[in-house]
Formats: sequence, structure tokens, C-alpha cells
Amino acid sequence: MKKITLSVALLLGGYVTKAQTEYIDVTKKNIFGRSEMVVYNDNVDYDDLEYLYIGRNNDNYHYVKYQFAPPYIIVTMSDDKGDTRELCTAHGDKPTECKVVSSYATQYKINAESNLVQVWISKPNVK
Repeated sequence: MKKITLSVALLLGGYVTKAQTEYIDVTKKNIFGRSEMVVYNDNVDYDDLEYLYIGRNNDNYHYVKYQFAPPYIIVTMSDDKGDTRELCTAHGDKPTECKVVSSYATQYKINAESNLVQVWISKPNVK
């Protein structure tokens, strides 16, 4: 009986892991002079909402590392018109790719190319 219960739990656990999509929302908080990142997934039964901040005197990048990456990650940026951010990704052993992207009401889809995916998102308008 224990073996059957264990195998069912493993099957269901594997299904949930493969089915979820990860989301990263980034926005500028002008009043406080900081950048806010919210990380979550589409599994409504899992309380995973995380708020992470970069202040005026802190580091310049938000960072997320996915050990067992989902098929893709959706990054939503909600800054002011004309703002930009640097978006960097690393997939497994491949070199890090960085590009400056518009951060005004935009959404980017990152396709996972390996089980290990890392994402860096800069503060707005970092030079």
C-alpha cells in the first residue's frame, strides 16, 4: 500500500511541476526611488507570491534562478514611457545574453533551453 501511495504522489508531483508557468513582474516605485519585482507561478493552490525590492543604494539588478525551469518564463515590465531595463538570461552552461529592452508596458517570453535558467533585470535606465 505504501508503494502505491508513493508512486501516485510522485506522478502527481511531476505533473504539477511541468504544467506551471513562472511569472516575473517588474515595476518602478517613483515615490520610494526603488524597483519592485514580484515572482509567482500559475498554480493557484501554491502560495508563492514574493515581493523583492531594489532601493536607491542597493544593487542594480533583480535576480531569479530556476533550478528546474518551466517551459517558459513571462517577464512583465510596467515602467514609465521611455524607460529601459537591461534583461539578461543564462541557460545552463551557455554564456549570459544581455540586451537593453523597453520597460514601458511590455511583456517578454523567455523559453527555457535547459533545466537551469537564470534571469537578471536591472533597475530602470541603468547605464
